[in-house]
Amino acid sequence: MIDAHLHFWDAEHATHKWPDALAARLHRGFSPDDLVPEMAIAGVSSIVLMQSRNDFAESLHFASLAKRHDFIGALIGWVDLDNPAQVGDQIAVLAKCGKLRGVRHLINFEPDGSWLLRDRVQQAIAALARSNLILDVVPTDDTRFACVLETARNHPDLRVVIDHMARPPVGREPGRWAEQVREAAALPNIFMKVSVGLDVVVGWQWRHDDLAPFVSHLVDCFGPARLTAASNWPVILGSTASYSQTWAHLQELLAGLDPDAQRQILGGTAGMLFGISDR
Repeated sequence: MIDAHLHFWDAEHATHKWPDALAARLHRGFSPDDLVPEMAIAGVSSIVLMQSRNDFAESLHFASLAKRHDFIGALIGWVDLDNPAQVGDQIAVLAKCGKLRGVRHLINFEPDGSWLLRDRVQQAIAALARSNLILDVVPTDDTRFACVLETARNHPDLRVVIDHMARPPVGREPGRWAEQVREAAALPNIFMKVSVGLDVVVGWQWRHDDLAPFVSHLVDCFGPARLTAASNWPVILGSTASYSQTWAHLQELLAGLDPDAQRQILGGTAGMLFGISDR
C-alpha cells in the first residue's frame, strides 16, 4: 500500500495552532523514526510527504528527508504561487531531491476566497503544468471549491488532487458536497484522496458508518483509478489510536469493492500519480 498524504513536524519549531481537543495528541514532534515501525505494522511500503505550512524552508527540509529515506516515495512541497517570477527557481531547488511530484498551497489561509484565480497565481500554476507537477489542494468552502474547478478547467494538462474527500459533512446529509464531487469528477484531470481532514477529526472518533456513504459516492463518481487512500497521519491520531488502525479502517471502508478496485485505491492510483512503485 502507498500512503498518499502524511506529515512530519518538529514540535520545537512548529507553528501549528491545534484545536484544544487535539493539542495534547498533536503538539509534539512526529518524525520518520516514529513512522517506520508503524508502516511495517500497517503494511504500507511508501508514503507521499506533504507540506504542512506555506513555507519554503519547511519544503527544503522535507526535500532533504526525501533524499535520505527510501520509504518517502514522493514530495508535495510548497512554492510561492503568488510570485510566478520565482516559482521556476524554487521548483528547481526542490526537484534536486529527485522526488518532487507536486505543490500544495493551503488556500484556506488566504483571506481572499478567490485567491487561486488571481492572474499571477494562475501564471504560476501554468508553470506547474509545464513541469508536469501536481497541484494539491484542500478547498474549505464553496467559493474555494469553485476556484479549484475553474483552475482545473483553465489548465487541462494539470493534474489536480483534492485532499480529504473534499471535506464531506460527516454526520449530516451530503447536500452540496455530493453535487461538488460530481462536478469535480466530470473533469478528467481531477483526482481525490480518500482520507479524513482536520475539520472532521476535531471532536470525532472514527466510525465506519459515518464515512461509508461518502466513500461510496466518491467511488461512483470518480472510479478507483482516480481515488487514492491516505492516512493524514499524524493529524488522524485525533480520531484513531494508531497509524495501523487508520489503515485497517481505510481497508474496511473499501472492503465491499472487488479486489482489483481495492488494490487500485490502496496503491495503484498513488503509484501512477506520484511515480511510486508499490513494493
